[in-house]
Amino acid sequence: MSTTPRTPYLGTYMIWLLVGVIGCIVVLNALSLIFGVAVGGGAMAAIPPMLAAMKVGEKWARERGVVPPSDQAWRWSIVAAIAALAFEILATLLYLGSMGGPVTWSLAAILAMGLALFTVVVIFINRYFLVLYAKRVLKVK
Repeated sequence: MSTTPRTPYLGTYMIWLLVGVIGCIVVLNALSLIFGVAVGGGAMAAIPPMLAAMKVGEKWARERGVVPPSDQAWRWSIVAAIAALAFEILATLLYLGSMGGPVTWSLAAILAMGLALFTVVVIFINRYFLVLYAKRVLKVK
């Protein structure tokens, strides 16, 4: 058994994901308060995983000196997307709880499908930005 983790830097990913989510919330609220413009949060949903995968890609390249091999990059991307899904489920439940009122089965089904689709998109976002920024760091060296 190896002492090397199968999914390295997952903690770093989760920290940067949280920073990205909080940053997007602050930016959306600031735009709303300052300019009186309500910007939809849908486009902002992809920014936190992008930021987190970029930071992990940079860290991976700096500490290991290589671009993640394809199999490790895919495995990492899938596990990180599942971790992001857990965070999104928690955030969704907190949001629904703050709204009050009953949650119907149809709303629950729509939310479940949306979260599943978003998780698939996050897998590809993670894979792309992990490798892209690892290559970028190694190119600069």
